[in-house]
Amino acid sequence: MKKIKTVIITCIIVAVVVAIGIFLTSRDPSRESSFESLAMESSGKTDYSKLTGSWIRQTGGYVMKINKIIDNGQADAEYFNPRPIHVSQAVASEKNDALNLFIELRDRGYPGSTYNLRYNSEYDALVGVYFQAAMQQSFDVAFIRKK
Repeated sequence: MKKIKTVIITCIIVAVVVAIGIFLTSRDPSRESSFESLAMESSGKTDYSKLTGSWIRQTGGYVMKINKIIDNGQADAEYFNPRPIHVSQAVASEKNDALNLFIELRDRGYPGSTYNLRYNSEYDALVGVYFQAAMQQSFDVAFIRKK
């Protein structure tokens, strides 16, 4: 019974985080930020420490690790499904008082797929849109910090 309650509570939290992500993030792939434009938006003195760590996507169990972010927003990131997938670009930015993270994957089966994520401090989550380049489809996603 306790296990069922935990699963239900987790599902509710994920649903709320995804709903917030839908509200905060555009689904139009033509408006997706590129690495260069995100780097220019960054103020250079932003505290990106909230973005570092290991994150797990609630749907699918994919894992993203943000090892460090330097002042210009360039991030050292890894992605696993469950094996490593090459991260070709990773950049953090701050816009409208929100921390954002852009990740581009370029590997077998990942021909330029991207994540456009926004940090939600209330839930300690990254929410946003995953653009699956091979299928040309976008999906709402949420990553929860792996503890």
